[in-house]
Amino acid sequence: MENIRPINSDAEYDWAIAEIARYFDHEPVAGSPEANRFDVLATLIEAYEAKRYPIGTR
Repeated sequence: MENIRPINSDAEYDWAIAEIARYFDHEPVAGSPEANRFDVLATLIEAYEAKRYPIGTR
């Protein structure tokens, strides 16, 4: 999984969104390296969004 790194800025977030977007039209086969890459990107994006744009913090 080359080029995958933690998301610490909006620029890195934009990069990750662009990377994951290509999988929306061509879903990877479960268990394939592409599916693993998709899962890692999705997890990183989710974590960044939760940190950067918290919802319902009371």
